[in-house]
Amino acid sequence: MKIVLIEPRAKRANFYSRLYVMPLLGPVYLGTILRNSGHEVKIYNEDIRMPDYSRLEADLIGISLLTSTAPRGYEIARKFPKDKVIIGGVHASLMPEEASQYARQVVVGEAENVIVDIAEGRLRDSVVHAKPLENLDTLPFPDFSLIQGYSLSPLISPVSTSRGCPFDCSFCSVTKMFGKKYRFRSADNIMREVGSRRAKSFFICDDNFTANPARTRHLLKLMLKDRISPWCCQVRCDVAKDAELLNLMAKAGCRLVCVGFESINPHTLKAYKKSQTVEEIVHAIRSIHKKKIKIHGMFVLGGEDDNKNTVWDTLRFALKQKLDTVQMSVLTPFPGTKVHEELTAQKRIFNQDWSLYDGQHVVFRPKLLSAKQLQLSVLSAYIKFYSISKSVSLLMRFRFRNALFRFMGYRIVREWMSHNSKMGWLTGN
Repeated sequence: MKIVLIEPRAKRANFYSRLYVMPLLGPVYLGTILRNSGHEVKIYNEDIRMPDYSRLEADLIGISLLTSTAPRGYEIARKFPKDKVIIGGVHASLMPEEASQYARQVVVGEAENVIVDIAEGRLRDSVVHAKPLENLDTLPFPDFSLIQGYSLSPLISPVSTSRGCPFDCSFCSVTKMFGKKYRFRSADNIMREVGSRRAKSFFICDDNFTANPARTRHLLKLMLKDRISPWCCQVRCDVAKDAELLNLMAKAGCRLVCVGFESINPHTLKAYKKSQTVEEIVHAIRSIHKKKIKIHGMFVLGGEDDNKNTVWDTLRFALKQKLDTVQMSVLTPFPGTKVHEELTAQKRIFNQDWSLYDGQHVVFRPKLLSAKQLQLSVLSAYIKFYSISKSVSLLMRFRFRNALFRFMGYRIVREWMSHNSKMGWLTGN
């Protein structure tokens, strides 16, 4: 059977779409499983290579959706007979009834255990509720050669070592897809996969790489022994409470951590259910920087206790603490989250164009400032953080990599503003 899996591009540009195209692992895992079962599989990531849909021949089309890519995914689905289309991914798992309008079947949850039975017709339910994969070591190593046009020696390659998250942040949809129970791959299994890759560096895309410190230490020791470097990962602030673990991360080649600080407003942190304080955020930044590890600080702005000064307080904090790069997302009411439920009940969501649900467009009425104030304040803060003058200042201090990232950020923000201004977004709310 000829099977084509598609990862749609977002319809609108966002700040980070230009930095580096990193494919979702879900379609690659599914494609590898289907290939191992004897099917002819091709994967298209539209940001890497756009297929010619008029000449695309397949017995089955699989489309993986994020919320921001859902409209484009539905557009692609309409190009094919409905009985050839299967839709999955985070958005489909949250909105299966919506996705069912465009496909013969929708998969809710992790599809690895059911994809072959669906493809070969043994599972025929219109909505298939898949159970979480308990033993992640049973997953095949993802075959990136299935992605059309993708380099097999990429600058940075994604690796997944765990699934699930016990935290319940009010704005996050991770637990809706992967559950609250942590599941881990064994260190030996991970090392075999990493050793088989030709990537120049790795991004460990777990939501919290250090969730199980003992397991992480064992893996880090193997990475240090095999000289797997450089790499980056996502962690919580609490990583700084374990000095031994942080030191081992630095020795094993960690060059950058992405940390969800989310807010410096104590009331907002409490409302987000982050289980961390501003003091812990400051301690984490200083501890991580002492180990010469760069920090990509991630903030979510627009909570119920955020006002017109919060964005500027966040900018000043990021500059004072010398964060290397920042991501200032606006609060986005993703379907299935507590934030979405609350704002829907209060009738404060004014735009349900899913393509705008990317963390960079305001789609609801904030409580203490207007939607336009929030949108323009975040843009202005980005421009100040990623300014030409700050890029030059870093360059003069021989901090070449940070200077490059700041300059790239400056260009991306300017292009984002130009693109969205032409569409009327920046003047329409």
